[in-house]
Amino acid sequence: MTHSQFHASVAFGTIVVLAGVALLAPPVPPASAEVQASRICREQGVKPASPGYDHCLLQAERAIEWGEPQLARAFARVTAEARAACQADGLDPSSAGYQSCLDRETKARNLLVFSEEKLKFGPQIADHP
Repeated sequence: MTHSQFHASVAFGTIVVLAGVALLAPPVPPASAEVQASRICREQGVKPASPGYDHCLLQAERAIEWGEPQLARAFARVTAEARAACQADGLDPSSAGYQSCLDRETKARNLLVFSEEKLKFGPQIADHP
């Protein structure tokens, strides 16, 4: 065996060992719905410990659990827009009036999100024999 054949066999053996380790390694679990929702809320500008964050997290997490990441992004965007609207009214974020405004604005804007969603239907009964 020549010197280059030896190096080629060592390289091939290393590749085989690494491939075996990769196949036997446990899969990386997907991020939890809460972690994904938190990331989505932060991407939309709703930071942790800010007014509306808990609402954003709850709505986005629920949408993630339903398998609707686009809906989660829409809910996070709604929360960010509602916060901006309440702040534009000059309300103090620590006041009860601000929280009331935030609740009212997010509910109204969530209705708009649902009205823009395309309906998804399951299998039709008439299509089955």
